[in-house]
Amino acid sequence: MKLVKLFVVIALVVMMIVPSAFAADKKLTFVMVPKGVHPYYEPCFEGFKAAAEKYGITVEYQAPQEFDIALQVKVLEDLIARGVDGIAISALDDKPLVPVIQQAMDAGIKIITFDAPAPSSAQLCYIGTNNKNAGYAGGKMIAELMGKKGNLAILQGGLGAPNLNLRTEGVKEAIAKEAPEVKIVTLEDTEGKFDVTVNKTEAILQTYADLNAIFGVSAECAPGASTVVKEQGKAGQVLLAGFDDLKDTLQGIRDGVVQFCIVQKTFTMGWLSVEYLKDAVEGKEIPKEIDTGVIIVTKDNIDTYMDDMKKEIPQ
Repeated sequence: MKLVKLFVVIALVVMMIVPSAFAADKKLTFVMVPKGVHPYYEPCFEGFKAAAEKYGITVEYQAPQEFDIALQVKVLEDLIARGVDGIAISALDDKPLVPVIQQAMDAGIKIITFDAPAPSSAQLCYIGTNNKNAGYAGGKMIAELMGKKGNLAILQGGLGAPNLNLRTEGVKEAIAKEAPEVKIVTLEDTEGKFDVTVNKTEAILQTYADLNAIFGVSAECAPGASTVVKEQGKAGQVLLAGFDDLKDTLQGIRDGVVQFCIVQKTFTMGWLSVEYLKDAVEGKEIPKEIDTGVIIVTKDNIDTYMDDMKKEIPQ
């Protein structure tokens, strides 16, 4: 009888140890969910993959085919059903994501936001740009290039995105404080689309013949507007600046059509997203917000800024 009891005890101990051993050996799966298909997110995922390789984590990229909140929610629901370990999402909107983010957290899936927060949700952390500060920096610089007077148009890719609204708020605050003689003549919604940006820019230039500058707070604005400005022979006459380092934006800077762009530290966002999801899974406390900062790219640093960004991260 004593021998039987001993075997029972040993069996119970083995049953307790083996699952925990499997859990320790389980390879984590983290998924990056952008707002939609867009080249802006490519360096974000590069940083995500680089960090995952360092820590031995499996990563995926699941992008909604359009910038549509229902599609983004559906991506999250599918990931919840699969039982992934962590999700880094660039929130297309705030309140519509609240229920599905809570559902993920209730299922034990760690969720952080990067690039664009969902402040009303149960997100563990936001990693990205302090968008109001970035908008302020852009507004201040475009005003200085304008000689702190004249007419300015603002382009924004979606009027419901919290991060873009904060950028526009920052631009307006900078103009009011730093250059009150600059008049913001219009704020136009480009819907995050290149063709819409082109059409809106053409309409703006036709409506405001005395326009001095255009500032775009989302990635498609500078390349879309630069196409029109260049075609109409107004490069340098109408100053142009925007956010993010899309290929066409950088080419516009080289050509002198675009004066500067505010570049977010996208590689850094991706890298830190993996690190903090890993910490969350391991039960460590993580900060509520991490400001990754921005770089203002001009002709002077266009060839070095990305290398400088990567050097900031201990890899």
